Amino acid sequence: MPVQNPFRLYLRSRLNIILSIAAGALIVLSLALLGGNGLISTAVVLVLYGVATGLLFFSRRGAREVVAESEEDRQKKVREKIDGYARIRDRIAYLRIGDETVAKAVEYFLLASGEYLQKCRELGSYSPQANERIERALEVCQVFLGELEESSTALRYGTAVRGADESREDFSVRTAEDIRECASLIKDRAVRDLEGVSEKERLAIMKELESDK
Repeated sequence: MPVQNPFRLYLRSRLNIILSIAAGALIVLSLALLGGNGLISTAVVLVLYGVATGLLFFSRRGAREVVAESEEDRQKKVREKIDGYARIRDRIAYLRIGDETVAKAVEYFLLASGEYLQKCRELGSYSPQANERIERALEVCQVFLGELEESSTALRYGTAVRGADESREDFSVRTAEDIRECASLIKDRAVRDLEGVSEKERLAIMKELESDK
């Protein structure tokens, strides 16, 4: 991913902060010691600071500072992504699912997704495909609970039930299978320590991080 706004990154780097502090200290010292005559020395210090900034920015040391700052930005965005999907996982954990078949599948999903997110934090990376499965698992659980509520309402008032050709047991099994499929893919990513992220996924990660700017 190409570095965006390299000069801005350099200006906030530790190297430039140290240089700025030193220049500021010299200006304050010159004004304190020389009074009105210190204005000339202040101008000299500012010119020297500008020259030093330009030379350092185009130097190898400056390039390293820019790369370090860019990587810090990237890691921050990665952590934000991971935290976002961790919150989605928490929403699933808080759902009250009375169906034992689905509840066991959700329990397996929470275990697999928890291991995956921990690996993401350790390695500073993630899998877009696995993240999509976390979102899908939440959607599947919400659909399941919504259908159960609709069925309960229909039974109470004697109205027609959408999808009545599928028994509740079959619906539970199908839902559990969908959740386990999500968990299996996520677990595969965690087991491989995310080293199996494809080039296509790496590009997807870059695009996601770029879109957050």
